Amino acid sequence: MCSNDSPSVKPDGTTDAAELAAEYEEFLLDIEEQPLPGYRTEEIRVRVEEVRATLATEGVASAGQLQQLLRTVTEALADVRAARVVPVPESRDLSAAVPGANDTGAAYEITETEQAKATNVLINLLFTVVETPTHEDRRRREEPAARDKETRDGDDADSEGGTDFGMTGYAGPE
Repeated sequence: MCSNDSPSVKPDGTTDAAELAAEYEEFLLDIEEQPLPGYRTEEIRVRVEEVRATLATEGVASAGQLQQLLRTVTEALADVRAARVVPVPESRDLSAAVPGANDTGAAYEITETEQAKATNVLINLLFTVVETPTHEDRRRREEPAARDKETRDGDDADSEGGTDFGMTGYAGPE
C-alpha cells in the first residue's frame, strides 16, 4: 500500500473509522511478517490493538494512544535503519523473522530487502496514525457544523417575518 493511496481518506478529507480499523488490522498482519525484534513487534501489536479497539467503539482514537503508537513505530523504524545489513544468510530461516538474539548478544541483522520492506510497512503505519481522527478532530468538525446550523436557523427566522433589523423596504441611497 502506498502512503499516498490510503483508502481511509475520502476526497473531502474525512476518515472513516471502520476503514481505519480494517487498515490497522492489516498492519497487525504486516508487522508480524517483518524482521523486527520480538519486543518491538509485541509493543506495536499492543498499541495498534488499543487504537483499533477505540476506533471500533468510539469512532475516534485518543491523542495519547496515537502518541504512544507514533513513538513505538518511530523507535522500531530507528531500529530497522540502525540494523546491520548483511547478505542473505544461509543459516537463518528468512520466514522466521527473529534477527539477532538478546540472550546471545548477536547483533540485529537484516538483509537489504528485509530492511526496505520493514521500513516501507512502518512508514505506511506512521501515515495511517497521522490520518487517524482524535476527539479533538471531532470537536473541530462539530463546532463549525453547529455554528452553521445556528446561522441557518437564524436565516429561517428572518424569512418567516422574524428580525428584520429595521431594513424593511430599504432600497439604498437615493
